[in-house]
Amino acid sequence: MLRMRKLVVLLLAIFVVFGMAACKKSEEASTDKAAESITEASTPTPVAEEVAATPTPVPPRDLGGIEIVVADWWSTGEVVEPATQKDEDTLAYREELQKKHNFTIVQKNIGSWAEYQEIFTTSTMAGDPIADIFIMDQKFVPEPLKQGLFYPLSELPSFDPASETWNSSMTDYMTQNGTVYGFTEEQNGPGLGVFFNKRLFEEAGLDPELLYELQKSGEWTWDKLEELCKTLTKDNNADGITDIYAICAWQVEVVKAAVFSNGSDYIKFNPATGKYENNQNSDEYLDGVKLGVDFFQKGYIKPDPEGADFTWFEGAFKNGEAAMCVTEWYRNSAFQDMEDDWGFVFFPAGPKGQMRTMYTGNVRILPAGLDAQHADDVMWAYSQWVGTVPGYEDQSTDYSYYYTLTRDARTVDETLIPMIEGQGVRSLLYQVPGLSFKYGSNMEGGGLGALSAVEISEAASATFDALIADFYTE
Repeated sequence: MLRMRKLVVLLLAIFVVFGMAACKKSEEASTDKAAESITEASTPTPVAEEVAATPTPVPPRDLGGIEIVVADWWSTGEVVEPATQKDEDTLAYREELQKKHNFTIVQKNIGSWAEYQEIFTTSTMAGDPIADIFIMDQKFVPEPLKQGLFYPLSELPSFDPASETWNSSMTDYMTQNGTVYGFTEEQNGPGLGVFFNKRLFEEAGLDPELLYELQKSGEWTWDKLEELCKTLTKDNNADGITDIYAICAWQVEVVKAAVFSNGSDYIKFNPATGKYENNQNSDEYLDGVKLGVDFFQKGYIKPDPEGADFTWFEGAFKNGEAAMCVTEWYRNSAFQDMEDDWGFVFFPAGPKGQMRTMYTGNVRILPAGLDAQHADDVMWAYSQWVGTVPGYEDQSTDYSYYYTLTRDARTVDETLIPMIEGQGVRSLLYQVPGLSFKYGSNMEGGGLGALSAVEISEAASATFDALIADFYTE
């Protein structure tokens, strides 16, 4: 019996030991599973890397093999060989452009200057314009613009008037009521200004660089001009006859320079009526005429020699008969072999204006009636054609040519470059046929010495009013 009890006790002890071991293994297994669970929860699930979608390449604009004709009145058809590396690169760029976008551009002479406007008008009105782009003299613009024969470029998606490709002075000039009708890629050219004889300035006790200094400081004004005219006008032998005048010029250009430097013009555009109007009754305009008349009456301006050609002033300035010559920059060709040194500055600023030149030049237009898609293709292709050649984006404008025409660098640096880069305006006078600057200086009635400024303005206004009325009643 005692032996049996001992056996039971032993069996119970063994059971307890094995039970405790089993519990321990169970707890360890449970702990391991919990740890695994925690580890799995704390480990982020790998996320597949996002692969950027490759954009579908936009195919080059295909113009369908069109030939774009640019019309002028001077092309000869002769092939001009490239003279510089840039010329070669431009040629290669344009060849690749045509190949890539499936078009060709050709510039053609469609007739003489005298025939040109009629050819444009006739072909456009017939609905079969002879060209896609016409290069137009400013004198050709008024009548077809009035008749609605120019394509409204503002409607074309590919025409951006603010693009640096286009000359802003021309797009401004060719804008009516917010719509642009013409453009050009050509840069402005130097225009109306004042040539001066450095020797005559020095002999009058003046710094030969004085006009440059006045221009640079902003003190080059009408008042300063008159002050200098008093000093530079000379009667050397006191015989009552002027030997050296302050100014020689075609009188038309003295008044023109004064009008534009006083912030005015001979006509203006009235957006309310959509028409150009006479502007010669404005105070700013009349003050310009008064300056011309006043300077002539005071003897500062050399009178026209009897029977002389209107370019007589070129010889007068070249020969030292006047200290200053008010004229267009292109007349520098007459002074290239001049013995005395000369310079060139803006005409001085009027009391209501600023120093600025006046631009002229040809405009490009698209004929009205072109299919809208074709017109946009033409505009897009031409903008690429005349745009910056790749590789030359940062290249500055080359002004080296102008330095070869001058006697000093200041003419180029301080006058010509500002003129070219925008310090100027285009006259609206060309927007009405028959109008002329000559009426503002009474050139058909005896010039600046024959009438008062008010009388000249009244006579010119009568002519302008009649011509403008005829233009809008045709």
